[in-house]
Amino acid sequence: MVQIRKSKTNRRRLIYRLVCFGVAFLFTSLLLLPETFTPKTATIGHPDVSFRSPLMYGTKSGNEQTAQLVKDAIHSGFRHVVTGGHHQAHNESGVGQGWRDSLVPRQDLFLQTCFVPWDGKDFQKQATDPESTLATIEEQVRLSIETSLRNLQTDYLDVVLFHNFRAKLYPYDQMIKAWRVLEDYVKQGTIRHLGISSVHDATYLERIMRDAIVKPEIIQNRFHSNRGYDVELHETFMKYNLQVQRFWLLNGSSGGGRKNSDMALKKNLTPAQLMLAFVMSFGSQTCLVGTHNLEHMKQDVDISKCYNSVFSNLDGDDTERNEYAMKLGMKPKLWT
Repeated sequence: MVQIRKSKTNRRRLIYRLVCFGVAFLFTSLLLLPETFTPKTATIGHPDVSFRSPLMYGTKSGNEQTAQLVKDAIHSGFRHVVTGGHHQAHNESGVGQGWRDSLVPRQDLFLQTCFVPWDGKDFQKQATDPESTLATIEEQVRLSIETSLRNLQTDYLDVVLFHNFRAKLYPYDQMIKAWRVLEDYVKQGTIRHLGISSVHDATYLERIMRDAIVKPEIIQNRFHSNRGYDVELHETFMKYNLQVQRFWLLNGSSGGGRKNSDMALKKNLTPAQLMLAFVMSFGSQTCLVGTHNLEHMKQDVDISKCYNSVFSNLDGDDTERNEYAMKLGMKPKLWT
């Protein structure tokens, strides 16, 4: 009887030791697992709010009206709002106040800003900046991001673009230094997505896609005849699954869509709405609009919800879009 009790006791001790050993082994293994990068913002944001949306509201030249305009745009249905840090044509702090005043939760909005190099032609110093010019572009990026977070009253930025002045590309060696700092902010979870503006050079795009650790997901280019509407770059955009943000849609060479007024009338749309639907129908394109007119805001949001049904025979001979493109002076079949 004594021997049986001892045997049972020994078995219990053995099982206890095995359990303890197993727990200790599991804990140690977890500590030794290789570190992986999980952005802190991975769970932030409404699933329907994305840079892949067809429409966004731009705040250029809003000046002292910016806060009210942003509030109006959000109440009209916009969720993607675009501004610029240290940009002479943008009131970034006004955007921060505007989205706050809208009472729409931060996670239901998509806030985008940009980094403007301090020697850029459209750079504007802010009151909180140091008096002397920062020595390196890395320092400029850090100050810009911290300023944008404060101006926008947020602890993360959905998108930051590297800003080129018009189509004059910033020296690549300096751009990539700035990009490395932006990549660090992505790894920290402060920035969610990166992009670049005003690049109409396929070789430049190929180079940054090769060199970047955090790849650009967005390119913001003007929609203009003097750049051939980027038809020749379309394959490159598709190759890298880039979302193309289009500005100067309604106030550039397109004439606000008036060249196709007859088609718009037949479809019971304004020329501006038909213009937006045309660009949205390419796929992977986001229209940047900055109207100050409340009715136009609502019209823009309306067309963003039905653009796929505006043009007929999209899977056939695509006559309507070809006709539209020809009147615009644009090579057709950009969407193939």
